[in-house]
Amino acid sequence: MKKLIISSCILCAVIFSGCELHIMNSIYSNENKISSETNSFTLNDNNQIINNQEYEGKINFEGMDTIWTFNSEEESEVEISYALSVNKGSAKLVLIKPDGTLETLIESSSKAPNDNVTSTKLSFKKGEHRIKLVAKNDAEIDLQFKASKGKINKIGFDK
Repeated sequence: MKKLIISSCILCAVIFSGCELHIMNSIYSNENKISSETNSFTLNDNNQIINNQEYEGKINFEGMDTIWTFNSEEESEVEISYALSVNKGSAKLVLIKPDGTLETLIESSSKAPNDNVTSTKLSFKKGEHRIKLVAKNDAEIDLQFKASKGKINKIGFDK
């Protein structure tokens, strides 16, 4: 009987502590989920502005959401710039090509902050290209994003 009580107490402690089994955190390293057409996230505090082709946001976010899409009818170039600063957790911007391959543009965490603005010119083949924000551990994110072409979206359901 004593073993049953101790086992029950341990089980309850594990369940109530959460075991760090956050479903949204499992997305962060799963290339198949990231490259999919779907988005899955938890968005808490957020302050986002889109002005023309520029996005600026301060969000508390976990999971993945598409921030930019571009359907290229022919080979073309797009100029983008971005800055990603993370005060808590980890986050990255990932480019998804028409064939489903991924390219991490920038990755940042509270342990290795990176708030430098990066500007680059990307060459695209015909097809749909997307950039997703992917985050884990209830990330607190400051994000700036700008693109010369394509559609910029707010993170979350307010699109």
